[in-house]
Amino acid sequence: MGYHRAGFEVVGVDINPQPRYPFEFHQGDALTFDVHGFDAIHASPPCQGYSVLAAMHPDRKKAYPRLIAKTRGVISGVPHVIENVPGAPLNNPLVLCGSQFGLRIPRGWLKRHRLFECSFPVSQPDCRHPKDEHAVGVYGHGGHSGKHRMLYRAEAAQILDIDWMNRDELAQSIPPAYTEYIGKQLLKHLGGL
Repeated sequence: MGYHRAGFEVVGVDINPQPRYPFEFHQGDALTFDVHGFDAIHASPPCQGYSVLAAMHPDRKKAYPRLIAKTRGVISGVPHVIENVPGAPLNNPLVLCGSQFGLRIPRGWLKRHRLFECSFPVSQPDCRHPKDEHAVGVYGHGGHSGKHRMLYRAEAAQILDIDWMNRDELAQSIPPAYTEYIGKQLLKHLGGL
């Protein structure tokens, strides 16, 4: 949605069906999809293999794919962005967070760091988590987990500015503010198209 708001025509590709995806969608393997004719590519390889949560549960012994290097090889030569979670092996990543874009609900700021490897220059805004205010995470399925309060679907949709996804999709989503920020700088790089 952020790239659309920045002025791009968006086409999505995923190996899994995405019935709520708001733009043109093709179900298939993004690593073999023909990208000829696209001005730019945004890739979000599965993050579970790089996630802090996966490292916290080594007993689950589930092998998650680690596709960043393969993705980078497939999209090289085209202006691109590769997105993933902190801990992922991205090259000189831009770090974006909800506090940089004023994303908040009455009881706190959205603290949702995501990394973006960009093949073009993008300026790095400062994180602005106020020390005296609560940061709110969007993960899991809502409710309480120890000391941490998780958002329910309606709250998560409000703070992320995403109203077309279900709770599980929201837990893995990128706020449109992030990709709109990148998309505006990508348009300048491409000469405004």
